[in-house]
Amino acid sequence: MVEIAHLLDDLACAGCGTSNVLWLYPVRGLVECRECGEKTSILIEPSDGEW
Repeated sequence: MVEIAHLLDDLACAGCGTSNVLWLYPVRGLVECRECGEKTSILIEPSDGEW
């Protein structure tokens, strides 16, 4: 299974302060730092604007 991830340019990790190492995994609702391994969950609003 191929997982799609997007690099979040010009953002820094709150844990380690390193820039350009945050990756967004929209299917899992997760952002991960490739430098320190810190992870956080996110909520993605539906594209039609309704919950």
